[in-house]
Amino acid sequence: MSNSVDNVANETFSYDALMIHAWLNSLLEEAREVYASRKNPRFFGLQTGQAQRGFLRIFGNPKDADLHRLIQNMYRFTTCSDPYAVILFRALDALALEHDNQGDFDGHRGPDFSEFSKRPREAVRWMRESMDRWLEWVDAFIHMQTHAQWHLAPECFETESLRHNAAALAASEHRLEQFRSARTTGWETSHSDTTRFFRELPLWQILPQATISKPQRPWPHPELDDAIITLWPLVKRHYWSYADLRNVLSDLQDCSDACICESDRNLAIYCLHTLRLRKIGHGKTARRERPIGYTVAIKLCPPVTPAPSLAFSEAIPFTDSTDALRAQLAQPGFQA
Repeated sequence: MSNSVDNVANETFSYDALMIHAWLNSLLEEAREVYASRKNPRFFGLQTGQAQRGFLRIFGNPKDADLHRLIQNMYRFTTCSDPYAVILFRALDALALEHDNQGDFDGHRGPDFSEFSKRPREAVRWMRESMDRWLEWVDAFIHMQTHAQWHLAPECFETESLRHNAAALAASEHRLEQFRSARTTGWETSHSDTTRFFRELPLWQILPQATISKPQRPWPHPELDDAIITLWPLVKRHYWSYADLRNVLSDLQDCSDACICESDRNLAIYCLHTLRLRKIGHGKTARRERPIGYTVAIKLCPPVTPAPSLAFSEAIPFTDSTDALRAQLAQPGFQA
């Protein structure tokens, strides 16, 4: 009986994994189109809900039990050898940091997905809200991969050239080869090895790429670009002003050589025209302390030098909370 259940679970995961792979691939293709069509306002802007719209196109609007199963398989996908697993993993890592910072894993605040839960509706609402936030982080890491590829492999964005077709075909064949290899040798690798591998390497060195172009596009501020793109979900969620973002960046990066952070206007222009990030609203600048979400920001993008202890009475320890988030929704007894 247990073997039969395991076989059904593995078949379900195999199908979901294929759909997850297709979903992430479509997001990367869409992001490349945005970069290639930068002069067309219809395609302008990233991190504007692309991941959620793509998710609905692929998976529809699943019922509670189906969504719970899909989330479990998405967690499992982050431990796979699939080349796109790093995107979900990095997004999950950021989501877990937010939940941990808000105390969502502690005591009565933690959701109960067990069969005997006394608050099933609250658990379902938490699950859906957490899923929506996960997709916002997916948008950020899709954006970072695309921005890096824009500089390192520009032929992938030349839509009317034969070089683009050749590069896209080579990249697709590379992805399929890795995907087939992952299925042949086993879906999962050692969780600790995968976690260390994904965390230590830059995102654009992990995902499959076409042959690196020569010459490449100039990329004067890769670390700064990485920080801004990665932190943009926090900018949106907490309504940071550009002054807030500049203050946080000054703690995380050495911006002395970059005129980008000299003024709010310079940073706004850079975000809009170079990073394809459009900010809605002005926000209210935090005057006496760093903005909400600062703790998560310095964990996502650790500063080169120790950050100032503004409005913090003690150092902020780093805790790996990704496994805690997995455990919350990995309970098999969940009933929608």
